[in-house]
Amino acid sequence: MLLVLQTCGKYIHRTLKNSSMIISNLIGPAEQMSLANHPIKGFYFLVGDGPLSLEITIVSYVGKVRAAFNMEKGVIDPQKLKSCMENALQMILNDSHKHMSLNI
Repeated sequence: MLLVLQTCGKYIHRTLKNSSMIISNLIGPAEQMSLANHPIKGFYFLVGDGPLSLEITIVSYVGKVRAAFNMEKGVIDPQKLKSCMENALQMILNDSHKHMSLNI
């Protein structure tokens, strides 16, 4: 089993070191968790340990979705990215409300 894990780890590392961007998503728990009797309000993850210019990870937890961005300095203007993401989210929300009203 150890050999399988080592081989898998080498494969993932080799793939990441030749990548400039990664997008990953994870379906998280539907029910709230706790750690040492402290409720976890939310979490996110980043892959890290690679020469990635852009990393986007998405995770759902208790019906909420979180997206995390990690980028190399100077690759993308953070304010412009934030503005584009907010505009895209607003467009999705507006369109979903239109579809919901048509289906009722």
